[in-house]
Amino acid sequence: MPPVRPLRQAAVAFRCEVTAHDLSGSREVILAYYRASSPRLAARWMRAEAQRLARLLAPAPTAPHFRSVLLVATGPTCPRPDDELLAWAGSDERYEHALRTLQAGKDYLLSVADYDAQYAVRVYVLPTQSPAPAGRRTHAPAGTGRHRKPRWRFNR
Repeated sequence: MPPVRPLRQAAVAFRCEVTAHDLSGSREVILAYYRASSPRLAARWMRAEAQRLARLLAPAPTAPHFRSVLLVATGPTCPRPDDELLAWAGSDERYEHALRTLQAGKDYLLSVADYDAQYAVRVYVLPTQSPAPAGRRTHAPAGTGRHRKPRWRFNR
């Protein structure tokens, strides 16, 4: 009887995405996505995307496309999702919490809202196939795949 080998832990990947939902919940738009191979890469991507989304939601008043536009100051009760995103991205404690959550194999969600939409920066844990045991092929044998001759041709 061959020796019993311990089961390998399943390999894990992370689906990272930034989405915008209208407040009724009927529409969703994916603004960005990424597939990370480690919890650290996923957490780094979340931090960078939170900063990028904050810049998109509140561009600098000196931006070229604002030159001919009348800008109005907002009041203190106006929702500022960009401030929340920048606060999360700038906090080492929140970043470390996200990293620990992802390392534990759990999903992570950062959600902010304004008057028109709800924005989410989230990471899902995706189980992937385990690597093939030693001595087994990890690729298709020669002659299969894209090297086959086409079964049909277009008539000219």
